[in-house]
Amino acid sequence: MDKRIAVIGTGYVGLVSGACFAYLGHKVIGLDIDEEKVEKLRKGKIPIYEPGLDRILSKALSDGNIEFTTDYEYAVKNSDFIFIAVGTPSREDGSADLSFVESAYRSIARYIGDKDFKVIVNKSTVPVGTGRWAREFIASLLRERGIKEPEKRFEVVSNPEFLREGKAVEDFMKPDRVVVGADNRDVAGLVASLYEKLQPPILITDLPTAEMIKYASNAFLATKISFINEIANICEKLGADVTVVARGMGLDHRISPHFLRAGCGFGGSCFPKDVKALIHTAKEVREEPELLESVISVNERQKLRPVEKLLKHIPSLEGKRVAVWGLSFKPETDDMREAPSIPIVRELVKRGAYVLAYDPVALENARKVFSEELKAGRLELVSDKYEALEGSNALILVTEWDEFKEVDFDKLKGKVVVDGRNLWEPSIMKQFCTYESIGRP
Repeated sequence: MDKRIAVIGTGYVGLVSGACFAYLGHKVIGLDIDEEKVEKLRKGKIPIYEPGLDRILSKALSDGNIEFTTDYEYAVKNSDFIFIAVGTPSREDGSADLSFVESAYRSIARYIGDKDFKVIVNKSTVPVGTGRWAREFIASLLRERGIKEPEKRFEVVSNPEFLREGKAVEDFMKPDRVVVGADNRDVAGLVASLYEKLQPPILITDLPTAEMIKYASNAFLATKISFINEIANICEKLGADVTVVARGMGLDHRISPHFLRAGCGFGGSCFPKDVKALIHTAKEVREEPELLESVISVNERQKLRPVEKLLKHIPSLEGKRVAVWGLSFKPETDDMREAPSIPIVRELVKRGAYVLAYDPVALENARKVFSEELKAGRLELVSDKYEALEGSNALILVTEWDEFKEVDFDKLKGKVVVDGRNLWEPSIMKQFCTYESIGRP
């Protein structure tokens, strides 16, 4: 039997999860406090770039399986499962800011009735222990409203997401695993049943273990990236080729080739904030997460590696024109959060360069991020990759979009090209330009 689901938050995780649940036949209410966004979603207009999501949402809307609202009361009263998919950004100390999550708990508790039973599911990435704290917090709010035996009116479950931006729909519909954490195994089974049509591997555990699985997974993947970047930097000094080293490592089934591609660091909404949050949590329980701290420090240094390479050939960037290809933190997304392009562009501007930047889909978000640089006239966002090259002294490739794989190399003649993602073949590139890449001799 298809279930009634409310999803609080219509960002990358909430919108993809809600649309996919509706596509599977469940009745879904997507809730967001942004009225303009909700109105657009009702018309099938998607506020983010995510391949395949438009088709999924269009089908769900036409089938009448999804609707959007700003009304918490309506969403809570007309659902049995309430998924929380709001942001948990980093605070300055690295801890996760749970203000949006707490606000969602308060709003949900306002409308739980004395005969209800609601399953409140954390999709948001929250620190270990949040689920059990939430259960006490929500119970206290219901108690204040005079609800008797409030613990019987709801249950809190952790169901972490493992969606890659740019591949989120595919990851939801063909999951490696579904993790469900609850202290009530019967309720965990109810949440697991929402995914029944997908026939995924399902791991049921307790609340803190499920929360830790999410953090540990992201921290491990981030560690692989920082590891191969550090190996790349050593390879350069020793004359070894990191791309071949990574291939040789990846053939070992214990290691696998995934996340072993050297470059100019990781970004996005998950890896940086989740590693920082895990570091903060570890220190709260008096553990010294030395490896995790190194993952972050290696990554921050790696982001500026392309600028260091450029300075080898153009020691003074004052008055020079530098093209930047790729602004989003990775291909197939318009997400600029923690993107390596941000420190790269700002370092170039700081050194007196005039930057011309291009990205296939992230220009609108880039305008918000680089408002100061644009206002100062030190950065221009252009609509064509070759336009960025006009009159430039150098090119830095930051994001490996497919359209950058095949280019007119004649347009690179006489320029210094820094390939921050090892996208091009050195033997070809050196025929046209002064070429630098990451971890290759």
